[in-house]
This record gives sequence, structure tokens and C-alpha cells, in this order.
Amino acid sequence: MLENGGCRTFYPMKSNMDYAAQQIRQYSETAARRQKMGLQGDGADPDSFAAKLKKADEFIASGESCGATDSVGIILRQMREPEAGEKVSKTVFHNGVCVVVEKDYMRGNSITVGGSANPNWIHVDTSVGTVHIDLNDIESLMRCLDMFSPEDINLILRKITEVRQCKDALQEIDQLRNTPVERAKEKEEEEQ
Repeated sequence: MLENGGCRTFYPMKSNMDYAAQQIRQYSETAARRQKMGLQGDGADPDSFAAKLKKADEFIASGESCGATDSVGIILRQMREPEAGEKVSKTVFHNGVCVVVEKDYMRGNSITVGGSANPNWIHVDTSVGTVHIDLNDIESLMRCLDMFSPEDINLILRKITEVRQCKDALQEIDQLRNTPVERAKEKEEEEQ
């Protein structure tokens, strides 16, 4: 990388990338020298950048993966496939909320989040299956949102918004029907 000097001259500037490259070059030279001498190991400090990079490369080459273990997609992959006429289910407690993940041969995947004594269920189709949400227990859903992908979260929240808007509109219609003017109009219509 070049930087502008005071007299319109450019001179090389040392950056962090240069330091990392020097570390890797020094590590590889030391490892090669030790191998030629017949010494075991690479002689590097286990906390050095090069040693950590080598461990990361070995981990990737091993085929193992490290990541979330509690997302719905991962839970579904860990479950066995159901046979005809049978269900496979797994109950998971995530942030204190009971989440039931179920695979059904005929109906597909379903995920039930929480539940209350007086449930008001809505059903949302997502990429991992149908999510069953109790509108009377939204707090449980909020604690479990990190189990879903951003696209699925968007679908879930959009469906909740739609259902609430519909309920609000129905309540307004009922309130309008119960006004004295509306009741008088209904009586006139009945008399005719």
C-alpha cells in the first residue's frame, strides 16, 4: 500500500496484512527447517496467528461443522424420517419455552411454539414447515424467534400482523352495529 509523503512522493506503508503475511512466511520457514532436521511438531507458539490459521484449516478439512444446535432446521435434520402413517416428534426447551418439532409422513413438518391455558392458534407456512403460534402466548414466540431464519421470522410476524388487523376491523364493525343509529336502521328495515 502506498501513502502520500509531504513532498509529493509516495512510499510504502506497512499494514496489518503485511504483518500477517510475515507471520505466515516465518511460520512456514520454521516448520520446513524443523522438518529437515527431523524434529517433531512445527515449533510455533500455539497462540500465534499462523498456528490458529493452521488449526482452522485442519478443522475445515475434517468435514466437521460447528454452529447453532438449536435452530429448527438443524433439529429437523437430526430427526429420523417418518414412515407412512407415523409421526416423529422431538420436544426442545429453548429459553424456557417448550417447542415441539414434529415430522409427519402425510402432513409434513410442524413446529408448535408455547401454548397457554386458553390457546388462540394461528398457523404460518414457513420454509421449515407449518409453525403453530398461540396468539395468547406471544411472549414465548418472542423468546424463540432466534430458532428461525430471517425469512421465516418475516413470514411469522407478517401473519401475526394480518390476524391482529383483521380482529381489530371485526371489533370496529361490531362496535358500529351496536350504536343507536345502526340499531334504529335495523329496526326500520325489519318493520318494512
